[in-house]
Amino acid sequence: MTLAIGGVVLYLALGVIGFLVRPQWICGVLAILAGSVSLALWAPGFPEEALGGGGWGIPVAGDPWALGMWALALVVHGAVLLHERARPGAFHPVLTLLVGSCLAAVVSGDLFNLYVTLELVSLLSFILVGYEGQPRAVWAGLQYLILATVGMTLYLLGVGLVYGKLGTLSLSAIAALGRGLSDPAVAIGAGLLVAGAAIKGGVFLFGLWLPPAHGYAPTGVSVVLSAVVVKTGVVALARLAAAFPVGPILVAIGILTGFGGLVYALWERDLKVFLAFSTVSQLGYILIGLGLGGQALLGAILYAVAHGLFKGLLFLAAGQAIEETGEREIASLVGRLSWPTALGLAVGTWAIAGLPPLAGFAAKGALTADLSPMARAVLGALSVGTAALCARLIPLLRPGPKGTASPGGVTVLIVSLVGFGLWGFLRLPGLLAPGKWAEAVGEALGGYGLYLLLRRVRPPLPRITLDRATVLALLGATALVAGILLLG
Repeated sequence: MTLAIGGVVLYLALGVIGFLVRPQWICGVLAILAGSVSLALWAPGFPEEALGGGGWGIPVAGDPWALGMWALALVVHGAVLLHERARPGAFHPVLTLLVGSCLAAVVSGDLFNLYVTLELVSLLSFILVGYEGQPRAVWAGLQYLILATVGMTLYLLGVGLVYGKLGTLSLSAIAALGRGLSDPAVAIGAGLLVAGAAIKGGVFLFGLWLPPAHGYAPTGVSVVLSAVVVKTGVVALARLAAAFPVGPILVAIGILTGFGGLVYALWERDLKVFLAFSTVSQLGYILIGLGLGGQALLGAILYAVAHGLFKGLLFLAAGQAIEETGEREIASLVGRLSWPTALGLAVGTWAIAGLPPLAGFAAKGALTADLSPMARAVLGALSVGTAALCARLIPLLRPGPKGTASPGGVTVLIVSLVGFGLWGFLRLPGLLAPGKWAEAVGEALGGYGLYLLLRRVRPPLPRITLDRATVLALLGATALVAGILLLG
């Protein structure tokens, strides 16, 4: 525990020091080194301990979620630093503080400490989304902050109800009590906690701040938001699922999220907003795995890491595409991208489609290894839809005659995707079965066929505005609480 806490403290301290030194990115490099040394020393994990000791100590644990999220955050921070190293001002110190806050959040097993770290993540994310001062980005950041505040208010109300009834903030202690959801106050509290974490995690109908914030933020910020920040909400949901029997609710939310994000992404023209809706859809895989538990829980962890890598790569390449051409619409970018940008889009598209031998295939194989036929059918349909999204990017994969994009950050994420995929084959030999490869190829071909059928369809999808997103978040929270009361 001491090594992990030391890594967090060094990360945050170097973020603060970064405001005082030049060039600012130096402290980001030192923070990544400090975090990597800390991770290497405490991996593969440590049992839960109380930071501070006594009855008021904060439970901290180095479980598989913490291990995976630390590794992901450090890799993504390194890739963003390479891409954004020339950016002046307070960008790098704030980014370092943001990543350090995420590292702190994922090791916490305390309801109130999770609230504090998630609030810090929200505030720092808001600053970075509007960092360039562009009107659309500033407005997207404000939407993010408002909806995150709604979510954290619901979460805090849930903390009060649960603590008032159970007398503890420790999630492991709550699980050990075995009270379940039979007490209405505990059930309502658990529902509010899950709703708040779902809003923070960008879950469909709960956290509709995600597409504009990810779509209009600076390139490096989009990468960190999609790859790392939304995972803090997912980890909070994982902690809650371990303490309260809310698995069926998470499965239902996961299905809604997977297909809801898919529908909006299929007809989105702006490249980065398209990728943002795709992120919403991809959260469905993780939530379904969380809700089902067992072997699927390990698959959810691996898929969260894999998603962070390939979606980080796609956002980085998409940002470079927009910087190179000045265009945001997918159709306007065809044949105009540099080879590093086209390569990043190609590898990211291959990985998100779940094709071997990259990380997406390995993670999806772990997620579906032990599922019922019904669950496999749902995830198979979601995979076909994801492949249809990937088909929209195929015209962009041919590089243009010239370009000046740096391959540094793209290379880091491509190497990580390939390495993760190879690691998956070593740890899960069943992935080498011809049937698995044939299934992945079949889903990809099915997705391409679906894309051909739907590409000329233009359904009138409702616009997502701040007032609608807020109302939907509150209605979703109400429905979720009602569902948990029924479970109890």
